[in-house]
Amino acid sequence: MRQWAADLPAWVEVRAVAKEFLDGTRWQPLHAGEQAALALAVLLKADLVLMDERAGVAVARQNGFRVAGTLGILDEAARQGLVDLAAAVEKLKATTFRYPQSLVAELLAESRKKRQK
Repeated sequence: MRQWAADLPAWVEVRAVAKEFLDGTRWQPLHAGEQAALALAVLLKADLVLMDERAGVAVARQNGFRVAGTLGILDEAARQGLVDLAAAVEKLKATTFRYPQSLVAELLAESRKKRQK
């Protein structure tokens, strides 16, 4: 991940969020990265937020955002033929990413069924 972040693809745009957008009580239960992500989503008028942490998901939904997690994004990408879900899950297993194993098993089973059709 650090290697990827050191040489970002052209489609990645890095933006900072001004401190005044982070102040206030609505972001308080969250870590700094989640606060910045949601503040930026407000500024950009985003209609979807990528968030995995439960507290962040709850606050995002309370603020009117639709939320997708990493597994949801990977599942949708697999449905569109953009990634191999099983290979992506194997790569996730090599990281510190935590996920419900039952959900991953369900997504992989569904993905296998669709490939067999």
